[in-house]
Amino acid sequence: MSQTIFADGTIWSKTKLDMINTCLLAIGETPFIEGTLVSSLLIGTDGETAKRIVETTMIEVQSRGWYFNIDYNFKLIPDTSGFITMPPNTLRVDFGNAEDKHRYVIKNGSIYDYMRQTFIIEDILTADVIWLHDYSDLPPEAYEYIGLRAARKFQQKVIGATETDAFTVRDEADALSNLQRRQLQSQDYKILNDRVSTRIHNGYLQRALYGNTARRNF
Repeated sequence: MSQTIFADGTIWSKTKLDMINTCLLAIGETPFIEGTLVSSLLIGTDGETAKRIVETTMIEVQSRGWYFNIDYNFKLIPDTSGFITMPPNTLRVDFGNAEDKHRYVIKNGSIYDYMRQTFIIEDILTADVIWLHDYSDLPPEAYEYIGLRAARKFQQKVIGATETDAFTVRDEADALSNLQRRQLQSQDYKILNDRVSTRIHNGYLQRALYGNTARRNF
């Protein structure tokens, strides 16, 4: 089991099962015991529904791009056959403000050249890449936010009564604020900027604060 040990000695697990249990507790259901196989959850049960919501929320939140899952100015080097194959945990590749930024996209797991209509890439490309991290690799602020956001969505789907989810909504908002604060602390910002995270985070951080001097210039 993946765990994070804090300075005061407390231990906090970071697993998919733990997020599923957060969802179940949000509707007053008994959580699964440690060691329960997530893959064995029966389709149509609350546990399996929570699992699907947790999985989609993981992708939804991380695809916005955060300090912990973006590589800026990442070099994409063709292999000996000219292919640039991206790992399965690639969420997005952004080529910034280059004139041909819409020329390249991910297609069938590889970089595709729309202009030449080929997967054969002749040059080394530079892009900002957003990765999907596993549960154990998430920083505490991100893990907490994703778990509470999934719990709120699960609660609304299963129960549907908005008056019962007030505490979950407030908890989710607090967790988002903590994650945004960590985001701001992790990087140097300025008003004018064109980096990928500026576009992804619209509505989640103040745009005037969200710029970074590390972004490459074209």
